[in-house]
Amino acid sequence: PISEGLGTAFAGATAGYGDGSEVFFNPAAMGSEELSCTTVTATGNLISPQAKFTNQGSTINPALGGSPLAGDNGPDGGEKAFVPNLYIVQPLDDKFTAGFGVNAPWGLATEYSREWVGRYHAVRSELMALNLNPALSYNVTPDFSIGAGMQVMYVDAELSNMIDFGTIGVGAFGLPTASRMGLLPQAADGYGKVSVDDWAYGYSLGASYRYDKKSRIGLAYRSQSDVKISGDAEFEVPAAALPLTASGYFTDTNAGADITLPDTLSMGAVHWLTDDFALLGEVQWMNWSTFDELRIKYGSGQPDTVVDESWNDAWRFSVGAIYRLSDSWSLKAGYTHDQTPVPGREHRTPRIPDNDRDWMALGTSYAFSDNWSLSASYAHLFIKDSETEFSSSTGDVLKGDWETSVD
Repeated sequence: PISEGLGTAFAGATAGYGDGSEVFFNPAAMGSEELSCTTVTATGNLISPQAKFTNQGSTINPALGGSPLAGDNGPDGGEKAFVPNLYIVQPLDDKFTAGFGVNAPWGLATEYSREWVGRYHAVRSELMALNLNPALSYNVTPDFSIGAGMQVMYVDAELSNMIDFGTIGVGAFGLPTASRMGLLPQAADGYGKVSVDDWAYGYSLGASYRYDKKSRIGLAYRSQSDVKISGDAEFEVPAAALPLTASGYFTDTNAGADITLPDTLSMGAVHWLTDDFALLGEVQWMNWSTFDELRIKYGSGQPDTVVDESWNDAWRFSVGAIYRLSDSWSLKAGYTHDQTPVPGREHRTPRIPDNDRDWMALGTSYAFSDNWSLSASYAHLFIKDSETEFSSSTGDVLKGDWETSVD
């Protein structure tokens, strides 16, 4: 088996690479000839994002004068991550094939300093989803298979940001009283962190058709997963702002949020033009319009923290190629255009400063024997430069430009 995914920018993933990742991408494709024996694939992915911000006139709440926000452009917010995957496929007989996978289908991490200009919007943001994925395929005919899988995900998230207690104090007590208390915009910063986790469940369905010897096409659907994550909210409140906690607000408490991870529909093909050269293609639709808002609820009676996301559905288009130099060596390459679900600058937060992405990928594989092979792949994601003009819950406006990319 040759692991092709990253090296072809995941073109043809739904048709299957014969490496066991079919467990996740399309369980029906586990019934292919390439997986006619026990197959185990282990992969490690090092992800290195870059997120550089340039301030272009960020201000405090315009209702309080709209003076400039203090702070520098901040450090590069991208945070490196190591993501392992494991897939095991076992034929049960000439009809049924079972599989099991462990991967991380969703994830992000950004971190900035507590002093940067966007501190009231984000300091640290992390979302990790660990997916346990049993699957089963059935060969209806030698060339046509159907399959189904279960997604059991552990979801863990951490969100933190600085809090402008000065602005909150002016709103709560009025400017003269707040000024006497030392509560003025940007003069009494605090800190808040929400840490939550829980389990989520979903399923996948697929179909796979083999034609023209080894060429094949696949169709797969992965369901939504509704996540009701819960945990704790912790606050650091400056002495001047302690009167704001008298009603129980900004005190350590339990917290939670409801998140819907999107369903996806994908179609992929692998077409061998010769015994040594194949073209790959992939189209995927992601139902990101389910992510309408991020609402954090508190057990202390504190009003919900609500971020209007209003994401759009998004498409991904991929093409790739595989060339077998010999019985041992293979080369691969791919390109993907990946639409962002973020609708515009008013919804582009520093937690996810996303925009349309273009993947360029290369890879190679070497088979040591009929039973062992090793692959190495690299991809660079060119992300379109983007703008932010985003308001926090206290009315501070982060305005500037992003330069982002991923290796």
